[in-house]
Amino acid sequence: TGPNEYGTGTSWPSMLALASSWDETQVSLVAAAIAREFRGKGANVILGPGLNVHRTAYGGRNFEYLSGEDPYLGAKLGAAYVRAVQGEGVMAVVKHFAFNEQETMRASESTQVSDRVAWELYYP
Repeated sequence: TGPNEYGTGTSWPSMLALASSWDETQVSLVAAAIAREFRGKGANVILGPGLNVHRTAYGGRNFEYLSGEDPYLGAKLGAAYVRAVQGEGVMAVVKHFAFNEQETMRASESTQVSDRVAWELYYP
C-alpha cells in the first residue's frame, strides 16, 4: 500500500458472513462494490471468491469461503459474485474450490477424496 492509499480500504464482511445471508442479490451488491473499489485503485483482477466447502471446523481459512458447508449454496453465490465483479470490468479468479481442507502443513498434506464425493460435494 502506497502512502496515498492509507485509509482508503473498506473493511468488507468475510465471505462466510456474506454466505450466511443466502442472498444472491446481496452477494452481487457487495461483490460489485468490492470490484469498484479494486478498479478505482487500478486493479483489474480480484483473487476470489474462495469456494471450498467446509468439511471441518479446523479449516484455517473457512472464513474466506463463500460456500459454507453447502455446495449448492457455494455454486449459486459464487456465480452471483463472479458475475457482479466481472460486470464492473474486473476479472474474478475463483480459488480454493476443491480439497483445501487445512492450512497447517498444507504444502505436504494430501486430501484423499473419492470420485463420488468430488463430484457431489466439491465440483458443483
